Amino acid sequence: MNFLMEFLPLLVFFLVYKFQGIFWATGALMLATAVQMLVTYLQTRSIPKKQWVFFLMILVFGGLTIALQDELFIMWKPSLVYLIFAAVLLVTQAMNKPALKGLLGSAMELPEPIWKRLNLAWAAFFLASAAANLYVAYSFSQDIWVNFKVFGMTGATLLFTVLTIIYVYRFMPEEQKQQSGTNDEKQG
Repeated sequence: MNFLMEFLPLLVFFLVYKFQGIFWATGALMLATAVQMLVTYLQTRSIPKKQWVFFLMILVFGGLTIALQDELFIMWKPSLVYLIFAAVLLVTQAMNKPALKGLLGSAMELPEPIWKRLNLAWAAFFLASAAANLYVAYSFSQDIWVNFKVFGMTGATLLFTVLTIIYVYRFMPEEQKQQSGTNDEKQG
C-alpha cells in the first residue's frame, strides 16, 4: 500500500497528461501530492520533512508552470530534486558522515568504506539523473519527456536500487545474510 502511495502522484500526473495536457497534469500532481500527504498524516500522525520539501517544490514549480503557462518549470523540478539529493550526499560525505549510513545503518551493517562508496555512487546517480532530465527536457518533445520521467527515471532508480542491493549483499555479515534469507522465506 505504501509503495502505491509513493507513486500515486506520478501516476496521476501521467494519466491526466495523456488526456488533458501538461497544465492540467501539473495541477493534478499538486492535488495528488496534497492528498498523499493527508493520507500519510492520517496513517502516521506526522509528515516526514522529505515529503514537505517535495510538496513545496511541487507547489512552487507547479504554480509557476500554471501561472506562466510555461511547462519548463515543472520539467526543471526533477533535476532540482536530484541535485538536492546529490548535494546532501556529497556534503555528508565531506563531513565523513555518509547520509546513507544514517538512513540505512540501523537496517544493515556494512564496513565504513562501503558506506562511503554507496554514498558517492548514489550522489553520482542523482547528478547523472539531473543531467539526463534536463537533456531530455530540452532535446525532445514534451511527450518523450513525460514518458522518460515516469518510466525511464522510475526504472533507472529501481535498477540502481537492485544493483545497490546486489553490491552490498557480499559485504553484509553472515548472520545478517541468514536473517535476510529467513525473512525472504517468511514473505514468500
